[in-house]
This record gives sequence, structure tokens and C-alpha cells, in this order.
Amino acid sequence: MNTPENGNRTRRELAEALKTLLKRKPLEQMRVRELTELCGLRRQSFYYHFKDVYDLFDWAIRQEQAYLRGAREDCLTWRQAMGAVLERAAEERAFYQAVLRYRGRAGLREVFLLSEPLEAALAYYRTRSGLNPSSERAQVLCWETVLLSLLEGWISDDLDLTPEELLPVLEDAVIRKASLDAWETLWNESRQNE
Repeated sequence: MNTPENGNRTRRELAEALKTLLKRKPLEQMRVRELTELCGLRRQSFYYHFKDVYDLFDWAIRQEQAYLRGAREDCLTWRQAMGAVLERAAEERAFYQAVLRYRGRAGLREVFLLSEPLEAALAYYRTRSGLNPSSERAQVLCWETVLLSLLEGWISDDLDLTPEELLPVLEDAVIRKASLDAWETLWNESRQNE
């Protein structure tokens, strides 16, 4: 009998096999037979859960997104949250490279979900600078794109940095954003007082 737990276990095993194979070959060259052999499953088990390898990849992306969301919830600071994300991306680099290759920056945005922790970090630094903690959605999206660009370069191996080395670069970008907001606010207030 196929219980929900057995189904989830089978899906997780297939997702792990997918991540293992991504270290050796691109997604379009993967075959269901290879995945099922790695798991010790029959092909019918694969097709019971997924229609093809790309369907499995989509499911693995959603699982990774949920994993990262859960990992961030256990963190007290933005730095800890980003550290958890970077450590995971370093562990699963081949998977994240596949996300980037097949889904582009939008795929990374979907997996990383940076807007929530970024909004919290910007609010914190804006408050520390004496500003209203809220940011416009357009500003958050702009800085999310900056961070995604850095992450994209890092995942693509364009930036030869460890997660520990990349973390201060990302944090510095967020702090600079809040500082720019503070200077802009001061400038606008001084212009209004003239």
C-alpha cells in the first residue's frame, strides 16, 4: 500500500538522485532509468509520482524553497539567514547551477525568496539610521536584484568566494542601501527647509 509518507519518501529519494546526477550531467541528459537505479526503484514508481524528469526538477525546486524558508525561520538575524542560504547553496551547488541554467535569475528568485529577509534587514538598518523602517516595494525589488546578481555570479563560479567571504559582501550591500536611504532623506529634508 502506498501511504502518503511512502510517497514523500520516494519523492525525496528521487530528488536526491536528481541532485547526485546533476553533479555529473545536465538535466536534459538524465534518464528516468538512471534515477530509479540510484534509488533502487522501478520505473513505474517514478511515473506514479512524476510525469518526467522536469516534473521532478520542479518538485525539487519547491522542496528546496521550503527547506530554505524553514532554515531562515530558525535564524535570529539577516546575517544568520543568509549564512544558512549560502551554506545550503554551497552544499548543493550543482542543483543551484541547474536552477540558474534552466530557470535563470527568476528561478533563483523563486528558490531563494530573498524579499522577506531583505525587507526585514532593510527595515532594521533604516531604523538604526533614524528613518521610517518601511521601504517601497520597488526599492526592495531593486536590491533583491542586486543580491541575486551577486548570488548568480557566485553560483556560476564567477566569484571565487567561500560562503563566509560572500556573506559580508551581501551584508555590506544591504547596509549601503540603508545608508543611501538615510542620506537621501537628509538631503530631501534639508532642501525642503531652504
